[in-house]
Amino acid sequence: MLPLSARLTALLLLLFMASAAQAEQSEVQRCISLPPGSNASVAEYCQGIFAANGTREPQNQAAAFQHYLKAAQMGYAEAQAVVGAAYQRGWQIQANPSIAAQWYEKAAAQGHAGAELNLGEMYLRGNGVAQDEARGRALITAAANQGFAPAQRELALLQNGGPKPLPGADLWGQATARYNSGDHAGAAMLVQQAAEAGHPAATYEMGYLYENGDGVTKNLALAAQWYEKGAAMGDPASEAALGLFYEEGVQVPDDWVTAAQWYQKSAAQNNVSGQANLGRAYQYGVGVPLNLDMAVTWYDKAAAQGDGKSAYFAKYIRDNHGFDRSSYSNEEQAIMAPYMMQPWMLHPLPSGRMFHNTQERLNYFRAWASAAAANASCIAQHANAFLGTTYTCPAPVPPE
Repeated sequence: MLPLSARLTALLLLLFMASAAQAEQSEVQRCISLPPGSNASVAEYCQGIFAANGTREPQNQAAAFQHYLKAAQMGYAEAQAVVGAAYQRGWQIQANPSIAAQWYEKAAAQGHAGAELNLGEMYLRGNGVAQDEARGRALITAAANQGFAPAQRELALLQNGGPKPLPGADLWGQATARYNSGDHAGAAMLVQQAAEAGHPAATYEMGYLYENGDGVTKNLALAAQWYEKGAAMGDPASEAALGLFYEEGVQVPDDWVTAAQWYQKSAAQNNVSGQANLGRAYQYGVGVPLNLDMAVTWYDKAAAQGDGKSAYFAKYIRDNHGFDRSSYSNEEQAIMAPYMMQPWMLHPLPSGRMFHNTQERLNYFRAWASAAAANASCIAQHANAFLGTTYTCPAPVPPE
């Protein structure tokens, strides 16, 4: 388990990009569709995307950074913004706010909204640059005028006197320090006080602690209650966790439509768990119409934030060219295992089919397995038929 502070500060390298979280294609998909002979700097940047996501080889973040840096030096604004983010956050390079600002300046000069926002915030705080509130506000306004939602939210906060301190922030800071010192029980008490004061991250953390029995006695009912509170506050981590409880029927109904709705809310806020869970939902039709292209889109987004499992699943679906023989659960695997190597199993998945709960999906595959068994029985019955005898056995096809 990651230390609490590490879970809170996970690198969101691609959050800066001007593409919206709900974009129809991921960066990987856009790069794959890049026509031959495209701009060399864009092609170099895409090599970074492939390395970071493990699209063609195992994930290699160090190689990804070198590709981004080369593309940035060639003048590609997207790469310049990413390199600026790397220097700002200390990703694959020693953190250096001054150099980060220089790269943001280059990207902002080309109108990159994400770079404008981040550079604007640096000017507001005097981080890596001389503090200049007027310059900072102007950059954030320019990003907001491009329709970049994070910049629009930041500008709204500035117009209302700036962001307000979160309730329970001091308690939350104390809890983080206590947890990282090894006193999980003491941290849990402080986390609860911060959560009761209305701190969103602390509210999620209470659910996490109760779900895992970390510093408190494991209690899934209380975990669900805290996740519900956090989700109601719009906390993306709580939304993803609550969605998983609905998917698995933990202390709440086994309701995949509700699960997918929470995943969508979480993923829209760039939460890596929400994105990965939404990818799985589209892969298996969990509360949304089964759509492998959409599954890859969301897996790619999670992989871009360092989620190795999502990188694996995105590559698996691509390598199988739209066919997916993977199983959603052990029960499903047991139902279909006798038939997995049969040629008719290459029948495309039920694209567009949406399942509402675990039992509905299992019943779908039970019906398919029943059709397969009937086909095998028919063939066996005619195995010793006289030469020249004609017969027809029903082909096993997925249920309607």
